[in-house]
Amino acid sequence: MKLHLIRHAKAQSPLQQLDFDRPLSEKGKVQANSLAAFLLDKQLPDEVWVSSASRTLETLSYLESSHSFFEKKMMDELYLCSKDVYLKKLWSKKQNGDLLIVGHNFGISDIVNYFTGELIMMKTAEYICIDFGDFNLNESSKETGIIIERFIP
Repeated sequence: MKLHLIRHAKAQSPLQQLDFDRPLSEKGKVQANSLAAFLLDKQLPDEVWVSSASRTLETLSYLESSHSFFEKKMMDELYLCSKDVYLKKLWSKKQNGDLLIVGHNFGISDIVNYFTGELIMMKTAEYICIDFGDFNLNESSKETGIIIERFIP
């Protein structure tokens, strides 16, 4: 089982709008394009969980031009959530199979650190794929995964 994680691309300054509504900055759009190009030939899961914040949805939209996500779930509770919220949702996931999450720091980085035992602070538009081998997500625990792919635009 593999868990694919993406931190949203760089957003505009929060001075003009609420944090939740911030769209991508010009730099973020370049990052998202670069990420989409990197992932173009990759096998991504059909299921994706994405925070319902503007910047995460916009980041995902760059990937949707080349990938079909049949089970896209926008989740308010993923907005700036903690590792514990991610773990609760992951461990209660009913279907087996790979999953892609597009989220925010610090929670998204904390998930990487928890599952791999590495100390990583994900950069904007960074992609990390964690492999759990034969374990399903509901069988995963601390340091049971290894990073098999990483991309920073």
